Amino acid sequence: MVDKNLIELDFLPDDPEGIYLVGGALRDMLAGHTPADIDIVVDGDIFHTARQIAAKTDGRIVDMGKKRFEVLRVASPQTTVDITPLNCPSIEADLLQRDFTINAMAYDIKERRLVDCTGGLVDLQQKRVRMVSPGIFERDPARLVRAYRMAAVFHYSISAGTREAIGRHCRLVGSVAGERVWAELVKLFNTAASAPILRDMAASGLLTALFPELQTTVGCMQNHHHQFDVFDHSLRAYEKLEDLLDGSDDRLPFLAAAAEQADLSGHAAMLKYSALLHDVGKPGTRRVDGQGRIGFPGHAAKSAVIVAKISSRLRLSNRQRGVADAVIRHHLRPLFLFLASAHGSLGRRGRVRFFNRCGRLSLPILVHAMADIMAKGKDLQDRDKGFISFCGCLAREYRDYRHIQATVPPLISGHDLMAVFGLAPSPRFRHILNRVDEQRLTGELSTRDQALKWVGAYLMSGVKGVSSEN
Repeated sequence: MVDKNLIELDFLPDDPEGIYLVGGALRDMLAGHTPADIDIVVDGDIFHTARQIAAKTDGRIVDMGKKRFEVLRVASPQTTVDITPLNCPSIEADLLQRDFTINAMAYDIKERRLVDCTGGLVDLQQKRVRMVSPGIFERDPARLVRAYRMAAVFHYSISAGTREAIGRHCRLVGSVAGERVWAELVKLFNTAASAPILRDMAASGLLTALFPELQTTVGCMQNHHHQFDVFDHSLRAYEKLEDLLDGSDDRLPFLAAAAEQADLSGHAAMLKYSALLHDVGKPGTRRVDGQGRIGFPGHAAKSAVIVAKISSRLRLSNRQRGVADAVIRHHLRPLFLFLASAHGSLGRRGRVRFFNRCGRLSLPILVHAMADIMAKGKDLQDRDKGFISFCGCLAREYRDYRHIQATVPPLISGHDLMAVFGLAPSPRFRHILNRVDEQRLTGELSTRDQALKWVGAYLMSGVKGVSSEN
């Protein structure tokens, strides 16, 4: 039984006849949580009810309805109340049209009784996501993704019957607007332990229905450094990334401090999205040489191009697209730096150049690269351990780099290039200033005069070479 006093309901009309508390608000109350907002269904005039609630809360009424779907929102300093009409003959009939049983309960405010005709309370107690009926996915295929999102967010399981129904209907997800799919996925990606949920999605067929581009990675075998095909490796990279983000890998004590500085948690969803799709270009670039060696030349750039199309389909923001593109396009750079270091050809300037090129995404890219390497096999090889250690050193250097960058001002600016050298603004400005900044950060240049002297010599040595590099 729901105790009315679990939350303050004083804002409701004095005579709450035909008013029902429903949906996520009721679910959260039954689970012992305070709901973020309130959803009610009214058997009667929703405008009359909205005016009464607004008067009691000093709230503002906003019409949130769409075609054939009425919703009034009362927004006030105390709470937000969404009000919909009862469009069915009874509250029970209304509940039977909903998605999952834990969302298909109602509390009759007047009668002070729980209306549970689908067994939602038992499912809530057993932490289970179960469909109200098999038809829910045909009525709204976005529910296919929502089932997994709810399982991830609430740490619930999905009932066997619901998983089987998702498998039968998974192809319907292609008809859902991209922004609706992404709204569910980003909540799933933002949970701390979603890797098992992602594997469930893969087993049901929903993952490749959401991302058809992944289908060719299934069975795409890699070189002798990898134990798994591209698809399984991608799922493992996602899992290893979660381990790194939540700090469960005690081999990387340096990561916690660096992560806070670089707001790594703020990039969690996009890092997971990128990990899942980072090798989607491998099947199209797979090559086997005369000795039977397998390679994937240019796969990072190819993957970035494919993911850009996926991001467009899902209506990601420009910022989100930029993060995914940078992480995927540059995810091999740390490995190239490691190989150069192993051959003794990596200097301080090369590391600073990586930080300059990748900017605030330097640490996210390093973490992605570590997860990528950790997902190659069941056990880390010695070279892989060396790479992880190298990334740790880079992460610490990045922290120092950020400190110097923030506390030591640039030696020269674009105004100096115009005033001293008579250069007109052009794309090569950024190239020249970056070269100067690299040497400032490595300690090779420390004064404005030194910087101007270097620029003069650089321009004298070949202005043509400067423009050709841009």
